[in-house]
Amino acid sequence: MSNIVKINPAEYGLDEKKAKQVSDMFKPMLDKMVELENEFNGIKDKKIDIDVCAEAKELRLRYVKIRTGTATIHKSLKQFYLQGGRFVDGWKNAQLMASQGIESKLMLIERHYEVIEAERVAKLEIKRSNLLERYDVDGDFMNLGKMDDSVWINYLAGVKLQYDAKIEAERKAEADRIEAERLEAERLEKQRLENIRLQKEAEQREKEIQKERAKAEAERIKAEKLRLAEQKKSDAKLKAERDAKAKIEAELKAKAEAEQKRIQDEKDRLEKIESDKQKLLCGSDKVKLESIAILLEEIKPHGLKTKKYKQIQTEVFAHIVEATKLIRGE
Repeated sequence: MSNIVKINPAEYGLDEKKAKQVSDMFKPMLDKMVELENEFNGIKDKKIDIDVCAEAKELRLRYVKIRTGTATIHKSLKQFYLQGGRFVDGWKNAQLMASQGIESKLMLIERHYEVIEAERVAKLEIKRSNLLERYDVDGDFMNLGKMDDSVWINYLAGVKLQYDAKIEAERKAEADRIEAERLEAERLEKQRLENIRLQKEAEQREKEIQKERAKAEAERIKAEKLRLAEQKKSDAKLKAERDAKAKIEAELKAKAEAEQKRIQDEKDRLEKIESDKQKLLCGSDKVKLESIAILLEEIKPHGLKTKKYKQIQTEVFAHIVEATKLIRGE
């Protein structure tokens, strides 16, 4: 059996005698496993065939039967020991209930003076803790109730001294803060007044700059007006010169065109005279005379300047008119 299953009872807090009582319950099943071990060793070394497979199945089922039998023993034993444990707990609880009441009463008698001392210590701790609270000190973790009176007196004096020093420091800090705020307020007021002064100066400078700008703008406008006036005069003069030039050019052009027309008219007249001459030479006497009359009528006076020649021209044209009338009369 020991070769198949090895369990050390000491690991479970059991001695050999009590462990043997449990082991004997499982011994029949372990003995059967020992009996089957030889058959298992015989089968595992055989060459596998149909018969060997059948033997293995039959042996496996026998092992299963032993295993299920062991489980049944386990369940039965565990149930027994569980119920036994509950039974043992019942005895313990009954004895505990009977004993605790007596123990508590005995404990009160036993600790009578301890309770009185504990109450004194608690009251003293509350009293001292309340004193420390006045100085913003937490005494919860200082075991104030058990502190010796001389130690407490010195400690309280130190706490009070430290608190007074702290209050004085805070008072001085507050006074310094108030003084600093006063000085800062004075500085800000001076700065405000200085800013007002600077702003007024800036506004005055701005007004002067605006005046200067307005003056400069007025001078610029005046200069611009003068420039425009001069420009207008210059433009008028230039226009007059251009107009005069254009007029001269127009007059020259008109004269040139008049002269060209005169030349063309003279050319046409000469051509007509030449034509009339031809008619005169080729036509009848009446036609020739008519042609002479036409030629005489074509003669135009010229723009003579001297009085002498103008008189002569007048007399000549008078004779031409008489000659024309003479021809027309005929």
